[in-house]
Amino acid sequence: EPHTDLFLSPFMATTTSARRSVCSTRTRQILVRPACTTRRLRAMASSPPTTTASWTSLQEQASATLEGTRIKDQISLRSQGLGTPHVANKLRLQDASVESEIRLTLYRDHAGWCPYCQKVWALIEEKKIPCRIERINMRSYGPKPKWFTDKVPGGLLPVIELDGKVVTESLVIMQLLEQEFPGEPFGPYGPAMLPAPGDKKNLAAANALLKEERNLFGAWCSLVFRPSMPNLFNKKSQALGAFEAALTKMDESLASTPGPWFLGGEHPDIVDWQYVTHVERMNASVLYWKGVQIRGSGRWPHIDAWFDAFEERPSYMATKSDYYTHVMDIPPQYGPGYEDGGAEADKIRAAIDGKTSWTLEQVDASPDIEPYAASEVAKGPDAWRHEAAVSLTGNGEAVARFACRGMGEPGGGQYSAPLADPLAKPDLEWEEEVGSALRAISAALLDEGGPLAGREGAKAARELAIASREAGRAPGIVACLTYLRDRVGVPRDMSLPAANQLRATLNWYMELME
Repeated sequence: EPHTDLFLSPFMATTTSARRSVCSTRTRQILVRPACTTRRLRAMASSPPTTTASWTSLQEQASATLEGTRIKDQISLRSQGLGTPHVANKLRLQDASVESEIRLTLYRDHAGWCPYCQKVWALIEEKKIPCRIERINMRSYGPKPKWFTDKVPGGLLPVIELDGKVVTESLVIMQLLEQEFPGEPFGPYGPAMLPAPGDKKNLAAANALLKEERNLFGAWCSLVFRPSMPNLFNKKSQALGAFEAALTKMDESLASTPGPWFLGGEHPDIVDWQYVTHVERMNASVLYWKGVQIRGSGRWPHIDAWFDAFEERPSYMATKSDYYTHVMDIPPQYGPGYEDGGAEADKIRAAIDGKTSWTLEQVDASPDIEPYAASEVAKGPDAWRHEAAVSLTGNGEAVARFACRGMGEPGGGQYSAPLADPLAKPDLEWEEEVGSALRAISAALLDEGGPLAGREGAKAARELAIASREAGRAPGIVACLTYLRDRVGVPRDMSLPAANQLRATLNWYMELME
């Protein structure tokens, strides 16, 4: 089925062809099925090894951890329309006493990958506007429900329905929300997102900055989604020069006001939200495809401080993705990114793809290439592992079936986004063994100190992996676990530190079977 629920969130996302680049239809293939055939593997061992640990017992262990208890409490609050911002929220009561008082419904993409949905979603959370949330497929990840296309014939996201009226276009929506739900000091709905009507200076500044955001966006598209011209004289390309100049202008605008925000003040406003979702994607894509580091390079210090300030806000952190997820979900939305060669660029791509970074020896520390937020670092590695275990054990049987697509038939067709593959068919002959492997991995994640500490869970996982290898079943299990690993998404499935722990632990287990 196109819609598949994995972990605690749908393993789906969407896009719209209206936002795709017209540069090319070629896409870069990153996710590769291991070179082994289902038929040959089926002819191997008839009695595959399994483990007796149950999903229920593992889920209870995960929920009993400090991080598991926190997550369980938040899930309970979430079911009541309360709690902190989260990708899985469907109802946000805020100051409304009952759902019937809510005027607003937000329609956004399932996985939290659409930048236009992200800015509206985060702004609603920042202002604490009571809201219902409906998650809709983007076109490259599956069909949109008929009831939605009847309501919104173009099918574009995001959409809000306010007092029965349907409104599209993210910037229009954000302006309307401020008018209908005014923030302090003009009303009770969080901070104001627009300058006061009579504040001509800041209104003019906001309009000028919004125009510059479009210039930056255009420079990014020209750099990433078009082939680079041959560099005969070892000079910076015109596209890169224009992009860096636009970044410098952004940095200077941030420097011109007190505090980290474009218009000053103590909170982000509509200008900051308009910028941040695409600049977040620029961080990932320009580094991955062009080898150019924005955040943390020291070249744009006020952009660094701006991101640091955003990461202190739960409204942003709930919506923030990671570099790997972005470089996988950007091409279905905008078209392929074009790589610049060179050893350093290849090294960066290998790290973002996880080829050199998803190891247990590395994921206990904040990575240099994509540092964790301060709030994430404060939790520490055991909490990250426990979050991953909670997510995995919370829907373990469905996750195992999903992973069996690694030995099944690829989906193809019109829904071809790599992180979803919604029409793929799993080979459920592998379900029992893959489920056993994932339960063993969950137990290792729950060990104090993690798998490398060599405690009970890790020892049992090692024994099972060796038994699978000796039974001749390792190649098929590796294919399934690889398929799963490459489709763990942020924020859809879990936070970045937890995702890296899970990705690395899957790699560790697969290495045990070599």
